[in-house]
Amino acid sequence: MQKVPRITVIIPILNAMPYLPEALSSLEAQTFRDFEVCLWDNGSTDGSVEEARRWIPKRLPGRVVSGNPLPLHECLAKMVEEAQTEFVARMDGDDICLPERFESQISAILKNPDLGIVGGQCIYIGSDGKHLGDQEVLPSRHDDILTQMLFRSALTHPALLFRRTAILEAGNYQLPKPIEDLDLYFRMSFKWKFQNLEVPVLKYRIHPNSICRSNELDHAKRVIEVVGSHAPKTYGMATENYVRLRNRQSGCAVAQLLASARYRACGSFRRFFALVFSYYFVCNGRCLTGSRDYFSKMVYRLFELFVRKPKLKTLMQEAH
Repeated sequence: MQKVPRITVIIPILNAMPYLPEALSSLEAQTFRDFEVCLWDNGSTDGSVEEARRWIPKRLPGRVVSGNPLPLHECLAKMVEEAQTEFVARMDGDDICLPERFESQISAILKNPDLGIVGGQCIYIGSDGKHLGDQEVLPSRHDDILTQMLFRSALTHPALLFRRTAILEAGNYQLPKPIEDLDLYFRMSFKWKFQNLEVPVLKYRIHPNSICRSNELDHAKRVIEVVGSHAPKTYGMATENYVRLRNRQSGCAVAQLLASARYRACGSFRRFFALVFSYYFVCNGRCLTGSRDYFSKMVYRLFELFVRKPKLKTLMQEAH
């Protein structure tokens, strides 16, 4: 009987050339080899399918699906449904996995049965593969991840390893890009914990065709809508109050954020203090505070005395 691999790597593509060979080569270089690839083409016209078939299954175990283009969220949902493994790793056809990515992520998730998502730090590169600059360190703890998600991304989608069970229990991918991942995270967060490794796992490529670079105003609007819809259950915050906070229109932002931290702490003073005396509480609180909200700014300055900013260069230089 053929052994079932531990991880399924799902890669949706649409015109992924000329980056696809480097992406697939980074899978071939993984120190953890117990995986298979499902690469799903959504209508490429640039030779991506032909290139993928030079690699899969000859050099990388798995399959290439073509001839059935789907919207991104439907494509991802289909790949998750058809995966034969409990662990599913996301990747895009223009990114580069660092060699120990799967080894470090599978080790972390196996140690914690409550963990539904494991991500990691990323290195931004351009279309030429050159380093674009340091990314701010993503929070590693679950509570800090949710704190940061009030304002900005805290999980890099193509750098994640999921439990398939957790995705399906949460209802799988449902909403179209660019918020197909964010909506899923919030639905998963009601039962599962999240973690980002403190080491880089992926080189994330930014180029003119990147989703994150296309129609940024519409993207921001959709993000606010999604977070707002989950704010009552996740943060104990009415949707309209979250929208005002997100638009820096709250009369006293810190009061609203402290009330949210108290709700999330569920009566635990220790967890409450860990939430509010966190770099991510202070940093994102500042970003959600209006220019005339002087009281909130004063409180953040006091909190700043007790928090330390995570170091970035030490982490990133190891991977350069």
